[in-house]
Amino acid sequence: MRNGYITVYLSLVTGILLSLLLTVTEGVRMHTIRTQTECVMDMAMDSALAEYHREMLEQYDLFFIDMSYGGKAPSFSNTEEHIRSYMNMNFRPFEVFTLPVGKDLTALTAGSVQLQQASVASDEKGAVLKAQAIAYMKDKWGLSFLEQAAVNAGIIQSGGFLESDVEQRRLETETQVKDAIRRKEQQEEEGWEGQNLELPSDVVNQARQEGILRLAVENSASLSAASLPVNNLYTHRNGTLEGTGLRPGVQTPSSVADTCIFIRYIMEKCGNYREPKEDSAFTYQVEYLLQGKDNDLDNLRGTANKLLLVREAANMAYLYSDGGKQSEARSTALLITALLGLPELEEAVTQLILFAWGYAESVKDMRMLFDGEKVPVIKDGSTWHTPFSQLLTFRGHLSEYPGGQSGLGYEDYLQAFLFLETQEKITGRLMDVMEADIRQTKGNICFRIDGCIDGMRAEAEVSSGYGYRYSIARSYGYE
Repeated sequence: MRNGYITVYLSLVTGILLSLLLTVTEGVRMHTIRTQTECVMDMAMDSALAEYHREMLEQYDLFFIDMSYGGKAPSFSNTEEHIRSYMNMNFRPFEVFTLPVGKDLTALTAGSVQLQQASVASDEKGAVLKAQAIAYMKDKWGLSFLEQAAVNAGIIQSGGFLESDVEQRRLETETQVKDAIRRKEQQEEEGWEGQNLELPSDVVNQARQEGILRLAVENSASLSAASLPVNNLYTHRNGTLEGTGLRPGVQTPSSVADTCIFIRYIMEKCGNYREPKEDSAFTYQVEYLLQGKDNDLDNLRGTANKLLLVREAANMAYLYSDGGKQSEARSTALLITALLGLPELEEAVTQLILFAWGYAESVKDMRMLFDGEKVPVIKDGSTWHTPFSQLLTFRGHLSEYPGGQSGLGYEDYLQAFLFLETQEKITGRLMDVMEADIRQTKGNICFRIDGCIDGMRAEAEVSSGYGYRYSIARSYGYE
C-alpha cells in the first residue's frame, strides 16, 4: 500500500513539473527568437551598409549604397533582398559553413523585407548628397574657410559688375560714331582726310571677334576638346528614382555657411582649368557646373566670358574715376575728331577709346588669371598694366605683368560664381559630374546617382518553424 502511494504522488508531481518545464522551455524559445531576430536584423543592416560604393568613397569621400550593385538598374528591391539574404545567412549559418550543430531550436527564416524609408542621394534636389558632403567637410576642415566664397561673391555683386551695361553702352556709342562718319563720307569729296581713318576701338574690336580664349590663353591649342553626351546624365534623364528625403534628424543644408562649405567641397573634389582632375570625363568640371554644356571648350568659354564681363565692368569703373587717363583718351579723341571734321563727336570718341582701353586691360587680367596670378577687383594706378601707348599693340604685351599681386585668383572667381548661381542647379550638375566620372571605372558603366542611398528604415517579417511570427524594424544610416 505504501509503494502505491508513492507512485501516485510522483505521477502527480511529475505532470506538474513537466508542464512547468515545457512552459519555461517555450518561454525561453520565444525570448531567444526575439533576441536572435534583433541581433540578426542589426547585423544584416550593418552588412548592407558595409556594401557602400567604393568609387563614391575613393573619389568623393561619400558613403552611399549603390542599389544596382553593379547591375544595369538600381532598385529598392535589390537592397531589400540583400538584407533578407544576410538575415537568413545568420539565422542558418550551418547552411553556409560546416558547423558542428545539433537541433535548431528556433528555426527562424526571414520572409519579406520592405524599405519603409530610404534617403536617395538626389532626394530634395540633391539635399541628401549635399548634407553628407557638408558633414564630411566639417569633420575634415572645420569652419576656417566658412564664408570666403560669400565674401568674394559680395564684392562682385556689390559692384554691380555682373549686371553691368558696359557692352550695351559700347555698342550704342560705336553706332553713333560710325553713323556720323558714314554721313560725313557721303557729304565729302574724294581725298577727305578722314577717309579710311581707323579708330583705336577698331583695332581692339578685331581682337574681340577672335574670342576671349585665344587672347587669355597663351597656347589655346592646348585646351581640352573633350565632349560627353549629357542626355543620360542625372539632370537630363527622365524617370529618376525618388526616396523619402533626408533622414530624421538631418537638417536641410540651406544657410550661407552650408553653401560656402559645399562650394569648398566642390573645389576640392572637382577639376577646373587651373587644377584639372585626372581621368575625369570633363576636364573643366567646375566650369561645367556653371555652364552645363556638353563639351569642355564651351564650358570654359562661357565661364571666361562671364569673368571678362566682371573684369571689364570693374576696369571701366576705374577709368571713369581716373582723371589722368580720361585726359589721355580725350586728347586722342580731339585729334581724331579734328581729322574727321566732326568736333561734336569728341565725347563719343573719348568713350570709345576708354571702352577699348578697358577691354585691353581686361584681356591682360584674364591672361594673368589663367596663368594662376591674382588680380585686384578694383584697381588703382599701381595695378593698371596697360599704358595708353600700348593700346593698339596690346596683344603683344599680354604676358608683360608683375607677378605676386594681391586680389582674387581664377579659383576665387569660380567660387564666387558658384555662390551666385542657383544652388539646386549646381548640385544637380555636380551629380552629373559624379555619374560621368564613376561610369568610367570598372564595373560601373550603368551607375546612377539616383540609385544611391545613405540611410534607410527596413521592416522584416520573421517566421519560426515552431509556429511563431515576429516583425521587426530598424533605422540605419551613415554617420
